[in-house]
Amino acid sequence: MANGVQTARVYHFGDFTLDARTGELTRAGQRTPLRDQSLHLLLALLEQPGQLLTREELTLRLWPAGTFVDFDRGLNKVINHLREALGDSAERPRFIETLPRKGYRFISPVTCVDENADAAAAPNGWRARHRVPMTMMTAAGLVIAVAGGISTTRLWLAKRAAPPPISALAVLPLENLSRDPEQQYFADGLTDALITDLAKMGGARITSRTSVIQYLGTKKTIKQIGRELNVDAIVEGTVTHDGNRVRVTAQLIQVATDMHLWADAYEREASEILDLQRALSTDIARRINIFLRPLDRAQAVNPEAYGLYLKGRYAFHQYTSRGWQEAIERFNQAIAKDAAFAPAHSGLAETYLVAGTYGAIPNDEALARGKAAAARALELDDRLASAHYALATIHTWYDWDWAGAEHEFRRGLELNPQDALGRNWHSAYLSLLGRHDEAIAEQERARELDPLSLIVNANLTRALYWGRRYDDAIIQARRTLELDPQFGPALFWLEGALRHKGLIDQAVALRQSAADPDRSQAIIQTYQRDGFPALLRESGELFKKSGLLETAARCYAQLGDRDEAISLLEACARRRCSNLVSLTVEPDFDELRADPRVQKLLRQIGR
Repeated sequence: MANGVQTARVYHFGDFTLDARTGELTRAGQRTPLRDQSLHLLLALLEQPGQLLTREELTLRLWPAGTFVDFDRGLNKVINHLREALGDSAERPRFIETLPRKGYRFISPVTCVDENADAAAAPNGWRARHRVPMTMMTAAGLVIAVAGGISTTRLWLAKRAAPPPISALAVLPLENLSRDPEQQYFADGLTDALITDLAKMGGARITSRTSVIQYLGTKKTIKQIGRELNVDAIVEGTVTHDGNRVRVTAQLIQVATDMHLWADAYEREASEILDLQRALSTDIARRINIFLRPLDRAQAVNPEAYGLYLKGRYAFHQYTSRGWQEAIERFNQAIAKDAAFAPAHSGLAETYLVAGTYGAIPNDEALARGKAAAARALELDDRLASAHYALATIHTWYDWDWAGAEHEFRRGLELNPQDALGRNWHSAYLSLLGRHDEAIAEQERARELDPLSLIVNANLTRALYWGRRYDDAIIQARRTLELDPQFGPALFWLEGALRHKGLIDQAVALRQSAADPDRSQAIIQTYQRDGFPALLRESGELFKKSGLLETAARCYAQLGDRDEAISLLEACARRRCSNLVSLTVEPDFDELRADPRVQKLLRQIGR
């Protein structure tokens, strides 16, 4: 690709105008966005209107030397983007005609103004419109690679300057090309696995799955996505799962230039899917120079077990009670097919942990089954970072084993420091120890890895709230609610921060807006008639009836009803409620901690 457009030429065709110097394409005065590669392809065609430009010539024009390209797919994609921008079609072309198996030519009349030449030659600044002679670009340095199983349609171009370093990468959801739409779980699961493998290698920052999955089927440009995720490069590709064969194509695109840096295709038997994953992630890592920590040698896996595992991951990431129940079922089915498949046990542990935290399953079930699943996963494979993070979190919230939690978090961070969910859990551990500055910094690292994750953003609000940084907590909560105005955890922590700032009217209005219509009306009536204390007492009774003892205790603590609040916390301890550990940091309990009964509870949870 040309490094930059230096000419002062302005091209006119149809109702379009292209300024070659600025790269601006306008239609009837309105700007039409173009990707960099589409711009350079259009320029190549406009320079020689009516003439055939071969696919080889265009490839040399579009991709810099030192780039490895899937010829057909890459060029076809750029042509399609350009046609979309021009409102053109291959079937009834107005501008770009396809000559099958040969190349393309521009068929619309083109008028070109060379502003530099005209300004120098014409008196009084008069500029004449004229055709500028077009020259064929040379194809020196083009080498067609046909070796080592590499398709003849991939090109190695002569080596020149190396591309700028890549310090942050996002893997977009792989496109499902299988005929069966039910195979979407497979493409989604492979995306997740690729992200995990790249993250384990260290070096570049790899954006987590929760953020990238939102770009499934997006029409946003690479530059737009790159800016939103704050990354230097993006991987995109396709998956075809047909019978017992899996084929994956992938390409690496630099955000700043929209330049294709590398592409390749991989095909394996379904039983060799782990080998395919590792080959793909290793090749990408080498292309961006982050190959610091090699992955373990891939083992064969039962295809049915792996498919069920991917379905479990797909269900888990729905973040709903129904999704978690399905995930538990799928992971157990995978284990029944292959009891030695460690990731299925680890997925089961994570699901029990998250579902228990959200109240989708009872705490005691989450503790017992989640802990057993994590232990089994680590027995099979001690290098599963996700299982270490899960076990560390169980030690923190359920076992109250702080030393055990620290050991497991250290191991998880050593194995995969780019696990956003793991760092999110580690942040909570640091908060509960009173290490608030470290907790906030850790949660911000989790957000860097997963910038669009609702729970990661909401838990940054929690870390700020627990650190008594109420103004910052309010700002962060409102940023989270821009992603989802009804996200419960963000609303919960925002309400607490507003109360502690003395903004009671705003806190009550927030409660009202988040409640169902009947409850919303009752909230405003109680508040207007009897004031905030009456609303707190009413809420405390409702939480008690629902079994949310720690939340009810917060209401009574705010009322100054010390005995009732402590009685509820003691009942919470007898039931081993996981949220009891918040007694160490929750601002609502600040006035209770000096009480000997609370000191006894703190000793009971190891604090």
